[in-house]
Amino acid sequence: MASPLAWAGTAPELPMAWTWAGLGGLVIGLWLGRRWQRHRQQAQCHQQLHAGISQASAALLLLDGHDRVVAASPPCQALLGQQAATLQEYGLPLVGQPALLPPDVQRYMPQQIDWQSPQQGLRQLVVQWLPLPEGLLRAGERLLLLYEAGSESGSMPLDGNIAAVLQSARIGLCQFDLERRMVLCPSACMQTLLGLPSDLEQINLDDWLQRVHPEDRPLLEQALQAVRTRPSTSLKLEYRMQHVQQHWEWLELQLQSGSQHDNSHLLLALHQVITARKSAEASMRRREQEFRTLVENSSDIISRYDLELRCQFINRSINRYSPMIRDEHIGKTVREKGWPEELATVFESECRQLIDKQEPRDFELEFVFRNRRYIFETRLFPEFDSSGQLTSILSVDREITDSRQANRLLSEENAVMEMIASNQPLEDTLAQICTMIESQIAGGRCSVMLLGEDGQHLRVASGKLLPKAYLDIIDGIAIGPQVGSCGTAAFWKRTIIVEDMENSPLWQPYLDVVRRFNLRACWSIPIFSSSRELMGTFAIYYDKPRTPNPDEMRLVYRSSHITAIALQREQHEQKLFQLATMDELTGLGNRRHFLQQADRELKRSQRYQQPMAVLMMDLDHFKNINDQYGHATGDQVISHFAGLCRQVLRTSDLTGRLGGEEFAALLPNTDSKAALAAAERLRAAVNENPLLVNGQSIHYTVSLGLSLRQDSDQHVDDLLKRADKLLYQAKNLGRNRVCHDPELVLD
Repeated sequence: MASPLAWAGTAPELPMAWTWAGLGGLVIGLWLGRRWQRHRQQAQCHQQLHAGISQASAALLLLDGHDRVVAASPPCQALLGQQAATLQEYGLPLVGQPALLPPDVQRYMPQQIDWQSPQQGLRQLVVQWLPLPEGLLRAGERLLLLYEAGSESGSMPLDGNIAAVLQSARIGLCQFDLERRMVLCPSACMQTLLGLPSDLEQINLDDWLQRVHPEDRPLLEQALQAVRTRPSTSLKLEYRMQHVQQHWEWLELQLQSGSQHDNSHLLLALHQVITARKSAEASMRRREQEFRTLVENSSDIISRYDLELRCQFINRSINRYSPMIRDEHIGKTVREKGWPEELATVFESECRQLIDKQEPRDFELEFVFRNRRYIFETRLFPEFDSSGQLTSILSVDREITDSRQANRLLSEENAVMEMIASNQPLEDTLAQICTMIESQIAGGRCSVMLLGEDGQHLRVASGKLLPKAYLDIIDGIAIGPQVGSCGTAAFWKRTIIVEDMENSPLWQPYLDVVRRFNLRACWSIPIFSSSRELMGTFAIYYDKPRTPNPDEMRLVYRSSHITAIALQREQHEQKLFQLATMDELTGLGNRRHFLQQADRELKRSQRYQQPMAVLMMDLDHFKNINDQYGHATGDQVISHFAGLCRQVLRTSDLTGRLGGEEFAALLPNTDSKAALAAAERLRAAVNENPLLVNGQSIHYTVSLGLSLRQDSDQHVDDLLKRADKLLYQAKNLGRNRVCHDPELVLD
């Protein structure tokens, strides 16, 4: 499967290994700063141009891209005899006609046209498109100079106002006379460009070339000759000249030849000082190179998508997460890269929301690649062109698997520890531990098996993701040197890693079983108590051959330790419960526990109107046994009697040791006949089964008092008191007998 992290176009311009906040601030600040500075400079130049036109002594006309009049100088209105909104209203040909808009090579040359004046009839006008830098005009705007044919609007047609505008923009209009080898300039042009005296209006071409940077001098000479030999052509060039203050100024030259062969030696040259721009460009190139270096070496996956969500650029970090080579991502959508349906849908939805709202998006993607789960924090940034139109989407994907998994593991471990501390059922706690591991290891299904009471078998305690039929089969498996993964791990008391069951001798006898449930790999870790006693096994199953990596093994060992804590806590709680409720010598309920359970049974019997009987029992002449055989033997007699109670009475009956040799039993849902029969069976069993101690048979008997529940009984003590009286009656009548309520009727 291709990684869902494969992105996008020319290298982005930001250091993506930085923090998210720094990244966002850098992108927005860089873009807004450049755009604001460019906009401010253009606005200032445009305002100055408008002011210059309004005060110009020449006929100047500023048009927009639709031939609408933006500004017109007073002499222009006087020349045309009216004030109009478009060229058509002036009666001039449209810009699109050949007379006014010749091909690019001729557009800056004066063009003579016939014009019908409303007042003076047919007149001949000369229209010249003045070559101004793009930054001085808005998109589509042109500045036209108009004068009557035959007038003396010289070769340098711009008056002081327009020249001031050009000077403020550090623009100079010159003329190269290649025949005289002179450079002619208006007043102050030389000062604007090179800091030369303001009254200098011409300079020798050789002196001009001497000021040109040695590396750029051949380029300028070639450009001058190229334009001279091809009349009506233009050329654009950037070169360096030495300023009076000895630094190098970058000049942008727009060179235009004459339209006739007889004046081809005269070249019109518009210069603009672009030192600041070149410095900014060099600085920008350095920053872009730094950004590109950072992007290419970033640990984040950085990419760009067009608005059809096709990848335009992606850095080389993608190679760690995708089987596709880097170039294969270009031009593909995420679906064409093989993203899973769910991930592709999420990514496309987030991109559509960015396109609609034009705001950054932040979300997470989670996927499995090469048997490992990856989590990425994905941030999408809108990218705009200089006009503010959305052009592409920048995607930055930061892998947060370790931190997110660590936080998730910590949270789930805390949940498990809280369950252990609050005495939640062991089954629920073990299920939570399995869920914790399954969320960390992709494709794993966990099970917990506990050592049986015999110490030779394992019983399933948890494994909800494994098939129930499989759990039923392995429940109670024997421990052995080659019994699958868990049985073997328990036998050898060490971790058993089976990468492929098909090729493991431990699983050969069970291949039919595991094939039925599509299981191929199993890792099993023995669970030990703090005293290194085996408690069970923790296992992880996979449906494909699988080898654990070190991180996974550390996680499994950590989880087996938590499982051991849960099991030990459960054992501790059981021990405390036994100490609180059970008689240590006999294993029967102690007096307190017996009375609590008997009280509950009494209430249940009263609620459902069911019969119930109580037996009070006391071993006959027990003091004589202690005196004759010793207290150790007396304890064995008591334990022997407790064992007989378990054999004779039902599992639903409650039996407890009230103290010394005195016992009690509660027989729920038992009528008089059944109760008397049970009492007689117990008496007979004691009488007929002497205790053998050290080869010596010790015969003892028991006396019993039997009482049935009556409607007037409010507490279990009411029954016990009656049964106790009947017990002493049996003692008085010779012992080894059962005495019951006088009103008890036997069929």
